[in-house]
Amino acid sequence: MSTYGERFAAALAAELRAQKGRRKASDDDIADAIGVHRVSVSRYLSGARPIPLTVFADMCDYLGVAPAKVIDEAEKHARGNA
Repeated sequence: MSTYGERFAAALAAELRAQKGRRKASDDDIADAIGVHRVSVSRYLSGARPIPLTVFADMCDYLGVAPAKVIDEAEKHARGNA
């Protein structure tokens, strides 16, 4: 069984992937815009690596979504309220 933190991290990555899809952005687009390597973006969005707060904020800014909205959606999913 996963912990709330693991479920939340997975839900956060999933919500960022959803926002990425809405924006029709690629990992390369995000990487270029926020100054990280494409492989890092891929690992963050797959849940393979934790997303640093500064990277999370930059991703949200690039994707045009408030960090609070992403966090709220992730919390709903992590708690099973979605």
